[in-house]
Amino acid sequence: MKIKLSDNQLNQLKSFLRDFDDAEQLSEREYVADLYDIARPVSLDLVFIKGAVAVDGAAELKYDAEQDGWYMGERLENVEDVAAALREAGALAP
Repeated sequence: MKIKLSDNQLNQLKSFLRDFDDAEQLSEREYVADLYDIARPVSLDLVFIKGAVAVDGAAELKYDAEQDGWYMGERLENVEDVAAALREAGALAP
């Protein structure tokens, strides 16, 4: 799935990911990020392409108190759910 973004939004998202402690740059265009501090925590694999960001993977993150750790939950398949998570995390302007 792809999220179409303006150049300004793409730069904003890239800047957020570069500075975000729970994001890792895998290549010049690809980042993985775990957004723990939103209502529905998610893990994302994002690839920057011309005029958009491709979502190569997206899943809910669930916390297991007994194991004291996070695990992957249900996949996110709706582009608006991913965009909403990025907005809530402050990665994209509302």
